[in-house]
Amino acid sequence: MRDKWLELPWHKKQESPTASGPESDGANGKGNSTKENFMPDLTQPSKIPVRSAREVPTFQVDLAPVDDIYRAAGILEPRRGYSIHKVVEMLNSQHIRNLPKDMKQAAVLMALESAGVSIDQIQRDAKARQDALDAHEALQKKHIEAEWTRKAEEVVNIQAELESIKAHYMARIAQNMEGIAREKEAFASWVTAKQQECQSMSDAVELCLKSPAPEPAAVTAEVGATTAHASAKTV
Repeated sequence: MRDKWLELPWHKKQESPTASGPESDGANGKGNSTKENFMPDLTQPSKIPVRSAREVPTFQVDLAPVDDIYRAAGILEPRRGYSIHKVVEMLNSQHIRNLPKDMKQAAVLMALESAGVSIDQIQRDAKARQDALDAHEALQKKHIEAEWTRKAEEVVNIQAELESIKAHYMARIAQNMEGIAREKEAFASWVTAKQQECQSMSDAVELCLKSPAPEPAAVTAEVGATTAHASAKTV
């Protein structure tokens, strides 16, 4: 049985102890030091610039990949590569993932014993990684909650600004409507006065162009006088 477990594929992929960790033999992991120098400082909170309510804010929280979090916390690959991730990889492999729980346990313990890795080392590695993730979560949660608070305040400011702008333009609309009503009334009065003026001038022109018609009594007297004058000449 033991020989069969030792034939599983992860025994053929063991790495040399080139990195250090909490359970390593004292190596300094020089191969990873250069990469670490280029890692951003995930422990320093990013400064959130102040924006006006008219600007669209950007999300400032750094949700880093877990591998970057591990490296920033100083967690490197343990001796022979047997980290908690190696155990997870073994449990998910096609060779034992469908086995009963006791057989999975026996396989993992036998593989660790064969590699000279203690359960305590695996537990320390898992705890260190969990602590790093928890610390990163707490830090980013603080930043996220601050961002949410700031955005909520921005919403209030935008709503207040919107109400102010709305009141301003509603007042302008009311002023324009009142002005239109006054101008319509004034224009209607002017049109009435203009019509009266035009009618007066038209009547005056009409009187100037036509002679007045004679009165009927005056016409009769003039005809009588003309007839009498003609009769006298005849006699």
